[in-house]
Amino acid sequence: MKHERAREQPRTWKLRGAFRRLVWWAGERVDVFGYDLGKRGETLVAAGWMVWLLFLSVCQTDDDYLHLTKRFGIVGASQLPLHYLLALKSPLSPLQYLTGLSHSDLNIFHQLLGRLVTVLFYAHSVLYLNFFIQSNLLAKRIRNRDVLLGLTAITCFTLIGTTALGFLRRWNYRVFYTTHVVLATALLPVLYYHVHHIRIYIYEVATIYLAQSLLRYVTTATYPASLILVPGTNLLQIKVPLDSRSLRTRWSQAHYHPGQHVYAALPAPYPRLLRNLRTNPFTIANLPHRDRELRLVARVLDGNTRRLAALGASNKTTVPVVLEGPYGPADHLSTLLTCDRILLVAGGVGATFTIPLYRALCAAAEARGDRAARRRVRVVWAVRSAAETAWALPPDAGARERRAFEEDVEVYVTRGRVGDGMVEPSGARATPPPPTHAADDIELGPQEHEGLLTSHPDQPHAAEPLSTIRYSRPDLHSIVSETFAGGSGETVAAVVCGPVGLSSALRREVGRWVGRGREVIWWAEEFGW
Repeated sequence: MKHERAREQPRTWKLRGAFRRLVWWAGERVDVFGYDLGKRGETLVAAGWMVWLLFLSVCQTDDDYLHLTKRFGIVGASQLPLHYLLALKSPLSPLQYLTGLSHSDLNIFHQLLGRLVTVLFYAHSVLYLNFFIQSNLLAKRIRNRDVLLGLTAITCFTLIGTTALGFLRRWNYRVFYTTHVVLATALLPVLYYHVHHIRIYIYEVATIYLAQSLLRYVTTATYPASLILVPGTNLLQIKVPLDSRSLRTRWSQAHYHPGQHVYAALPAPYPRLLRNLRTNPFTIANLPHRDRELRLVARVLDGNTRRLAALGASNKTTVPVVLEGPYGPADHLSTLLTCDRILLVAGGVGATFTIPLYRALCAAAEARGDRAARRRVRVVWAVRSAAETAWALPPDAGARERRAFEEDVEVYVTRGRVGDGMVEPSGARATPPPPTHAADDIELGPQEHEGLLTSHPDQPHAAEPLSTIRYSRPDLHSIVSETFAGGSGETVAAVVCGPVGLSSALRREVGRWVGRGREVIWWAEEFGW
């Protein structure tokens, strides 16, 4: 493959480089007065779709005011089936099959389309209210069922859109999620009885809604799990043994892939719909098919994770846990295996995404007998304390795998250093901190700073912290430059999971090399909110 590339004409290389720069440019985020509109490419697609919807709204309406007013409402309602379909999590979603995009990718367009639909419904409502006021009909029509239901619907859309704003989601994700699900469900009967000519779209939405409920039911089961608090941290481990005698577990085990996630919750006496409002997404933090167990790791903050941690601190041997999934792309590993060099960067519990990928890459290299493959993978992990790395390997991991971790995984402790009140973990080697540039200093996000729970003294130790520790922040400029130093013809994969600040800093550094025409596969798994 490299020889074929070497024979390509310079013009082809220039075109490829220009296309890569264009794709990278489309992946940059758009910020307007501090409000994040999404990536440039996504925003352009949404803008183009809005132009099309506006054209449909005004086409052949001429000077008919009421025709235009009704058209805004009909066009907005016609987008609801697509809007709900974009929110379908299951990998059986037809949109995922048709586009090849994952749920997380499609969810971005779900958000953008929701804004467009809200704008159309606002135009419909404002024009109708203006007509009632100009015709002195407001006092009479405001008491009619269709108007009352219309105002109820626009109020629901307003609440959904408001609670979906970034700062409100960061403030309380549970409020956003509950409001979103409850009002999205309540809107169906409201719109159905609002006017009859949009009922065909409500039927379609109801069908999608029922299909999603059925798929969630099929992928949900209750398992006995061990809840373990990682000593010296506020991290919680959920371990679910995989029993090969269970048909459902055997099916799930075959479909668990690095980088995917599941939803976990405690069983509750209230209906399934209400229980779904109290679930949390957890990235699969290990290789279930190899470790014979499913392991989840999360930082204990509040709500569901606090309730799970309370059970873990109570020294109960096992507790029932409801798991739904898995969700997310299953092709991360196959994509990385096509690359010449791989850079995996994580902040805090973001390593639940990158560490399983690293272990899967090592397992694939071992299966091929490729001893040099590990040297092409670089793993960087920034944590608050060395103790937060204890979960990375299963307790029964062999000496060979532990030695590989010690050699390959670069752990950077960003809060404190040896001699500054920080206790050195047993058996750990401290590496003196190299000088860093201010622009490259990476501080973990708010979720990483607030410790709400300490481990219970009677909890067993899951594993020792990783051995090679650097008490500094990672110098991303040097790390990225070293990764791209291998050769101009290499394809480099850069994968990051962590706070938005870490992802943005890494993207800036990688972007310098994209600007030089280098081929890069980029994936950012952000957990900022």
